[in-house]
Amino acid sequence: MNFPDESPAQPLQLFEPTPDAVYPLEAVAHLVSATRRTILIYCKHGLLTPVIDPADNGYYFNDDAIRMLRRIESLRLVCGNNLDAVRLILELSHEVDRLRSEVRFLRQ
Repeated sequence: MNFPDESPAQPLQLFEPTPDAVYPLEAVAHLVSATRRTILIYCKHGLLTPVIDPADNGYYFNDDAIRMLRRIESLRLVCGNNLDAVRLILELSHEVDRLRSEVRFLRQ
């Protein structure tokens, strides 16, 4: 249905940030629907690392950190506020990925 004052629909354009894009804490909190405080707690516990030294320019994160933050948030649904359990799962997942990569290399 077209309304008289509307222009024709335009196709949706995907947002693809540049690989070196960084986002301030406020934007990251909005992107992942987490509070600033929660993100800072993750940083304090070593679960998440900003790409720019917070002492210099504040907290800034890249796409990898945003993906990690989303992963942490999903693990919290399972583990609750037990950040030690979240850390253990993340470490074990990293080790599994490393071992898989090593096996692939050795098979070549």
